[in-house]
Amino acid sequence: MNHKTNSITRRTILRGLGASIALPFLEVMGGKTLAAASGRNEPSRLACFYIPGCINHYNWFPENTGFDYTIAPSHKPLTHHRERFSVLSSLSHIEGRISGHPHAYNWLTGHNININPGAHSNTISMDQVAAKYLGPTYVPSLQLSYRDGIGTTTLSRNALGVDLPATMNYRTVFERLFPPADAAQLKEAQARIELNRSVLDTAVGDMKSFRNKLGRIDQQRLDQYLDSVREVEQRLTEREQIVRRGRPKFDENGVKLKPQLGSNHMREHIEMMFDLIALAFQTDMTRVVTQSLGGEGGPNYDDYKEWSKQAGAPLRGAHDFHHKGSGNRGADNPDTKVIGYRDEMFCANLARLMDKLHAIEAADGTLLDHTVLLLGGSQISSHSGGSFPMLLAGGNKLGFKHGQHIKWKGDQRSASDLYLTILQQLGCPVKAFKESQGPLSELLV
Repeated sequence: MNHKTNSITRRTILRGLGASIALPFLEVMGGKTLAAASGRNEPSRLACFYIPGCINHYNWFPENTGFDYTIAPSHKPLTHHRERFSVLSSLSHIEGRISGHPHAYNWLTGHNININPGAHSNTISMDQVAAKYLGPTYVPSLQLSYRDGIGTTTLSRNALGVDLPATMNYRTVFERLFPPADAAQLKEAQARIELNRSVLDTAVGDMKSFRNKLGRIDQQRLDQYLDSVREVEQRLTEREQIVRRGRPKFDENGVKLKPQLGSNHMREHIEMMFDLIALAFQTDMTRVVTQSLGGEGGPNYDDYKEWSKQAGAPLRGAHDFHHKGSGNRGADNPDTKVIGYRDEMFCANLARLMDKLHAIEAADGTLLDHTVLLLGGSQISSHSGGSFPMLLAGGNKLGFKHGQHIKWKGDQRSASDLYLTILQQLGCPVKAFKESQGPLSELLV
């Protein structure tokens, strides 16, 4: 990606990736997307952010609907983006409804993970359907979280319903996003690609040799697996081409990869991840991101100490706040107020990300116009999955009609309808997703 623009003033290659100085805006290619800087058509992007546990429903849901609705207290930080986001109420999983703490498993899949007693099963998540079509990029999709791992830590499941590991380490994310900076590292990356291709070739050859010995159902399962392998092979070829073009030019001194000394704040963690997302989308290293913003039981960030003091609530762990602050306990309940402060912080971070994306020039409009952002969760009160808190933002050049609060009747439309709508507007050739009935026309121009 050795594209040259007159607006690039400097380039610093960091051998140790130890920079920790944050700039107001990341100076990438003079404030343009890669497509705008190189005269290409602008691709679509998707980022999904999961709210763990309950919400403060008194402050989350607007009192009225339509385009003239009154912005809810939790959404106040988004006021200046009113025409670029919509509030969606009463969507949920219907056939795929579950209860308890593992909602992160199926927020983006819509699958009833408990359909087989004694074992969790799952299906592909919406973001991975998007990743199949929104390429090629160096990283097909990026999974972020509050800690490394799988299970409820990650939101993404592949075509076989298998968890895709998420990471919380900023340096790991940066190194994963960009091709190596020097020749030696570049050669190692190319060698790894060749090794992976060799391993796949051997595995496919061995599988094909005994396929005819299997029964019809097992052959179908094997064919599904081989299709996944072929997708991996294609992605390796695409990755190799991107590696050869090299790392895009940007001011690496402006990338913050370490929190402040001794900091354990949820806000700062999310801000740093969101900055990396903006950088990844601008440089077109990936077009699909998911991030779990926390867990049902933690972690117990220092933010909760500040919020509990502000609300006059006893200091509890995140899990206890989800329980004590949810349900119909009254808007003045101190624990409920704590959850409200957290919800508002999530929206403030979303607004900050939207500010950054809106400030970046795209081939047509801004980067925000070509990026769909979904902030939501699977519960109102702890364990209750009957109505999801959902905010849909961005994508104004993709046919979305924002600036409204839409409320459907309970169990009338599923979250899968929203996911289908998003996928289709992103340009994915899909006609259905999980339990969808059809796209949500109310959201479209």
